Amino acid sequence: MKVSSAILQNILETAVENGEETGLQLVIYEHGEKIVDLTAGDGICHDSLFTIFSVGKPVAATGIHMLVERGLLDYNTRIGDLWPEFSCNGKEDIRLWHLLSHRAGLQKLPIYGTTANFADWDYMCSKMVERTPQIQPGTRSAYHAITYAWLVGETANRALGGGKNAFHDFLIENLFRPLKIERSFFFGTDNEAETRVILPDAEEDDSSALDRIFHEQVRRAFIPSMNACASADAVARHYASLSPEGLDGFHPLTPETIERATCLCRDLTVDPIPPFGTWAKFGLGYALTGDNDDLGSCFGQGGALGSEGFYDKKRDLAVGFTKNHKTQTHPVHPVRDRISKALELPVRHW
Repeated sequence: MKVSSAILQNILETAVENGEETGLQLVIYEHGEKIVDLTAGDGICHDSLFTIFSVGKPVAATGIHMLVERGLLDYNTRIGDLWPEFSCNGKEDIRLWHLLSHRAGLQKLPIYGTTANFADWDYMCSKMVERTPQIQPGTRSAYHAITYAWLVGETANRALGGGKNAFHDFLIENLFRPLKIERSFFFGTDNEAETRVILPDAEEDDSSALDRIFHEQVRRAFIPSMNACASADAVARHYASLSPEGLDGFHPLTPETIERATCLCRDLTVDPIPPFGTWAKFGLGYALTGDNDDLGSCFGQGGALGSEGFYDKKRDLAVGFTKNHKTQTHPVHPVRDRISKALELPVRHW
């Protein structure tokens, strides 16, 4: 890596000192070796857990790809074959690849009432059963910001033949433990993890909305589209493991699966990229970046408050970045852009 850790540390500390940010972590792996592990902000430690929102989606997608490799799912699996009650109201032919590429037409969050309902897996799955697609499944891309959790998660539960905790347990046993991140990446916090959570820092007029979105009851649930709590190191380790060499001898996915999952999954004849562009260019579960002629050379995803994780194939670089301050310019995060400039990487406004 051409840039020194001191330069990156200065970027983080300056952002905190001038009030632009309040808490930050940055971890980078290059060729499977951790070369950067930085924090900034009062009380921020290397094992602090940040609310990373959609940064968790690709991690859940990695679990789905693992199930495909094990023969428990196929990308063309009809969801109703595993989840019979789902097969109604225009959802009869929805396939797994529709879910992973955000093309199922079920992007709208249903009215759920209370926070307790939102955190209740069975209740929210029943709401997914009731839904009718807003657009024809398999046609246009529409970001499933939150509904992705129950659509993908319950499909995995059914494939595993278990109850509502089957996919959660699978991720812990088969992905988090081998990566040694079972205490630094959570889809559902426990008592000890809650003591390390760095809560979102927002303007006063935004705090009530964030409280509703990320109430402790929600943090403790399993909602793998938006409730992940993790350290930057855990995020970076996930992406480092997806390199051709894996991480510490662990290969969750084959290079062939990664290649397939990081090809654009979008029908450009009916759903072209808008003239003004879009960040939402999905493969199978991963958001893709890179030049138009090399889309997917970098893949990952950002989250609502500006945290992100990604892997750059050309550089064999895995990055985890966490933050807790609500930036009014989202999805543009100046400190993140400065880090990208220092690393000589294209900026990512996802």
